[in-house]
Amino acid sequence: MPRDALTFDNDAIAKVLDEIADLLELKGENVFRAVTYRAAARSIRDLREPLAKLAQEKRLTEIPKVGPSVGEAIEQIIATGSSRRHEELKAAVPPGLLTLLRVGGVGPATARTIYDHLRITTIEELEEAARDHRLQQLPKIQAKTEENILRSIAALKQRTGRSLIHEAKAAATTMVEYLRAETGTDRIAIAGSLRRYKETIGDIDIVVAADDAGPIMETFVRAPSIERILARGDTKSSVVVDRGLQIDLRVVPPASFGAALLYFTGSKEHNVRLRGLALRRKLLLNEYGLYRVGAEARGQEIASATEEEVYAALGLVWIPPELREDRGEIDAAQSGALPNLVALADVQGDLHTHTNWTDGRDPLADMARRARAKGYAYLAVTDHSPGLGMTNGLSLERVGARIAEAAKLNEELAPFRVIVGTEVDIRANGKLDYPDDVLAKFDIVSASVHSSFGQARDAMTARITGAMRHPLVTAISHPTGRLLEKREPYAVDLDAVIDTASETGTWIEVNGGPERL
Repeated sequence: MPRDALTFDNDAIAKVLDEIADLLELKGENVFRAVTYRAAARSIRDLREPLAKLAQEKRLTEIPKVGPSVGEAIEQIIATGSSRRHEELKAAVPPGLLTLLRVGGVGPATARTIYDHLRITTIEELEEAARDHRLQQLPKIQAKTEENILRSIAALKQRTGRSLIHEAKAAATTMVEYLRAETGTDRIAIAGSLRRYKETIGDIDIVVAADDAGPIMETFVRAPSIERILARGDTKSSVVVDRGLQIDLRVVPPASFGAALLYFTGSKEHNVRLRGLALRRKLLLNEYGLYRVGAEARGQEIASATEEEVYAALGLVWIPPELREDRGEIDAAQSGALPNLVALADVQGDLHTHTNWTDGRDPLADMARRARAKGYAYLAVTDHSPGLGMTNGLSLERVGARIAEAAKLNEELAPFRVIVGTEVDIRANGKLDYPDDVLAKFDIVSASVHSSFGQARDAMTARITGAMRHPLVTAISHPTGRLLEKREPYAVDLDAVIDTASETGTWIEVNGGPERL
């Protein structure tokens, strides 16, 4: 089904261009053609404007690395979700080779070599060949590569198939905005694990209040982002949209909207506790409302239109969705001891950022001005140390240039402050990637593990806590090292890390990146 510009965003288009590059290499075509598509994909990910808007204005070739042929492919992707070149390449490349690229350590050239010699097209066949040590017998594949492939396959098997928050939120928001625009309804809300901001999201739940569910359902199953319809009913329908995300829509009477939103937000454990509380008050709570029970009550409705009135009828203040996990929040609500959640207005600055000097996207000056415009009081720039080669970490000379640049910006933007920091690598032997005389130049030093993730628990714990005891280390960044749905946490004794933080006064980062959290 064709997808419109509202739902086929820049990142999705960049992914298609990357896939074209992969297919070109898998087919054995000129590598420079693949480089062209990859470079265009990188430029697109850096854009601040929607590609659809640039295409409409005939400005695609103004994008760095986007020439006429790539521009034509982008226009076709926006219109149909693919391009002629993309479809031709998919038809020409043996089925399954793209799947092999999901395995870390298997690039297009390696996948082609494996296919040409062993005719392998599935991850299961690849794993069997690696276990039999047949891969290391092929050209340019070493025993170490074979070991890495087996580790990557093991990591793939551990993935849950759930989505990251930002992916699910984008899909849900697109659908909500579409339904609002097409139906005029304003009582529509995201529910489920996404509303509770769980680390990963399974299905997306949306609740709509309407007296007539028919037009809402008809509009929902015609959404441009839909890839397939799973179920279509009078008051509930389910579809799959981009990236394989499932969206379940429920339409409820306006009088039941609050009770339904409460019920479908969950968690299950929270709802069970609420129903138990209701029963002790001789009340019945379900997705339709809160009712009196008993011979004389005859199902008299007490509350249902809003969550606030349902909670109030149970003797509780409204509980934020993020707390609804049956971890003491109901008792806290009864005693007036619910914690205040951190809101965007509470954030005064950012203490972990990267510029285009390492693996960031923008210059420091642009980032500082944007941070000040957002109302921040400060911005810490923490570009990488040089040991992490893939990020072009700062050499000793560049550290001096960065300090000078920050000083100039601080004069210009005062009282806003640019804090000069570093994300220094903790090497496998526990040593830091800068000498002490360089670390002393920074306002803050955030130490991180970026290599040798497979160390034993005791060794990794000693590596991190040892860095925390360094007198110049301010913080530990992403202390578990995990990448959700990609990389498991490394083995580390977090209790020991927390105890060391208390002992040394070292900060432990709460990383808000959706892949870490």
